[in-house]
This record gives sequence, structure tokens and C-alpha cells, in this order.
Amino acid sequence: MRKKLVGLAMILAGANVFAGEILMGTTTSLDDTGFLTEVSKVLKEEKGVDLKWIAKGTGEALELGKRGDVDILFTHDPGREEKFIQDGFGIKRYPLMYNYFVVVTNGERDLSNYPKDLNEVLKKISTENLTFISRGDKSGTHSKELSMWKTSGVDKNFKNYKEAGLGMGKTLNLTSELQAFTLSDSGTFLKVKDNFNLQEVTLNEKEPLKNIYSILELSNVQASKKDDIKVFIEFMNSDKATEIMKNFGKAEFGTPLFFVGK
Repeated sequence: MRKKLVGLAMILAGANVFAGEILMGTTTSLDDTGFLTEVSKVLKEEKGVDLKWIAKGTGEALELGKRGDVDILFTHDPGREEKFIQDGFGIKRYPLMYNYFVVVTNGERDLSNYPKDLNEVLKKISTENLTFISRGDKSGTHSKELSMWKTSGVDKNFKNYKEAGLGMGKTLNLTSELQAFTLSDSGTFLKVKDNFNLQEVTLNEKEPLKNIYSILELSNVQASKKDDIKVFIEFMNSDKATEIMKNFGKAEFGTPLFFVGK
């Protein structure tokens, strides 16, 4: 009997003790691009952890974290993320990857005479009352868009400034339908631009439009989830996850949808 118990203990010790499930609050862009589908597949294969997620704007995702409705967050609004931690809702922020925000419009629009300066583009949109579709959903993209108008000193309260209250993919679809402008993360834009017949407004400076994605470790989580959360964080900082980030979208678009770093 003793031998059987020892054998069973050895089997259990060799099993994947982290084989559980975690629920993540995240942004629509990480869902729309298919990035999380790829991550979850490899995470399950490599570590046995089943990753589920709720895709919302970053503002709503942070609220899920505050209420304890999710086990971890993956968002893209550094200012609000840092405040989230300062307010005691999070333990640590892990910046992992980035892409860029881009101003986009319908594919038929002639952009040959458009300025290359972001502030001048916004001024042209406002002055000429061109339709601009705002996410209007307190997402990371919406937050960045509002800061752009403020920094530029351009009044966004013109007649054809519209708030969609939608995720990124649906906002881009609406932008195409209304032959409008919007702000998008470059990953989602590349994923859907051909289907929606959209084009990027070329600008002379990208760095101010850098879009950083970070994992937020939460302060209050169920004890039963802590090991699985630890495995997920370690996996996302591993060489395997780095390879996913470096290569995701590269074969299809000629460039990765995300870049490693911060």
C-alpha cells in the first residue's frame, strides 16, 4: 500500500500542477488582431494554463480589475495603469510590447496635399469639418485621441466629430462606411484595412504615437489562482512569448503587429 501511495505522489509531482484557468481583462485591439488567440494556444500547450479573456476598452478593463472580476489585466494606457497601481489595485506593471497609433481614413480619399504634422492634420479635420469618429469608450485609444486634441490646441467640438462607443474593429468599419477619419492602433488597422478599404495618413513623426501594452498584476486575487497567474506572467516574459510578439503578423503583413519592448 505504501509503495502505491509513493508512486501516486510521484505521478502527481510530475503532473502540471498549474493546469488551471485564469480570466483576463484586456483591450479590444489584442482580441481583434488575434494575438491573444495565438498566446492562449501556446500557453495551453506549454504550461497547461487555460487563458480566457474579456475584451473591453482599457477603461472598462481597469474597472473589471478594481472589482475583482478578473484575475489579471493586459491594457495600453500607461498613465491610468500607473494610477491603478498607486491606488492600491495593482501590484506591478509589466510593459511588454508596443506598436503605434495611426490616423486613418477611407481608401478613396486623396491625401497627396495633406500635412505630415499631426497637429496640422487635426487642424485640417476640425477647420474643414471633416467627419472624425472617436472611440468614445474610455479605452486606451480614446484616451490617446483626447490627449492629441488637447496637445495640439485644436478644438474637437466641431459638428462632424462623432463618438462611436465601439471597439476598435467596429470603429474602423464605421470609419470606412462614413468615409471619415479615426485614430487606431496600428495592429488592428493592418488586420482590417484591406477588408474595410482604409489607408493611413502618413505623418513625419511616430514616437509621440507610441502605444505600449502592459500586463498588470492585481492586488486582490483568489488564492487558488495565484500559481496560474504567476505562470502566465513568467510565460509572457519568456523567450517563447518574445518570439510570438516578434513574429505575429509578419508573414501576412510584412511586419509584426507588435514590437518587443516599451
